[in-house]
Amino acid sequence: MTREQRYKQRMQALGIYDEIYDPEITTLCQIERELQMAKKAWSKTAPPGGKPSVLDDLYATIQKMRGEVLQHRDALGLTPKGMHRLRGIQEADGPDQKDLIAQKLDRIADSVAGAGTVDDSAIKAMLDTRDAFAGLPDFEEAAAISEKMDAEDYDLKQAVAEDMG
Repeated sequence: MTREQRYKQRMQALGIYDEIYDPEITTLCQIERELQMAKKAWSKTAPPGGKPSVLDDLYATIQKMRGEVLQHRDALGLTPKGMHRLRGIQEADGPDQKDLIAQKLDRIADSVAGAGTVDDSAIKAMLDTRDAFAGLPDFEEAAAISEKMDAEDYDLKQAVAEDMG
């Protein structure tokens, strides 16, 4: 599976993929490939038995490319911040799960208040809980995606290390 396909698959799983992102995905993958080549070139500058110097010009290029990769991932919604931003745009198109849950809680609160079986403090607690829940971003999903990306990056680093070794 190519990098492009993996990114498309991740974005589809997150529900944020659209064909308009294809050029951005291609650019991200190109930068990542160039970054890997720069890392290999930098590692070859190491003296025998030593490590490459962080003062080398290639290292500055590598740092710049890492920043570019992060910017492109953020633009595609593949970072927690970027995903939250893209989901915020999509939420404007229609109600999300939190809105639907809030509506159901409102109906329950209205029916319970009409029945007179629960005191006002219980209704207030339920509404406070609903309001607190509605304001929370979906961090669990973002964290899971971030862990998966870190694992894949680790696998890629291991493959590069084996190639160089």
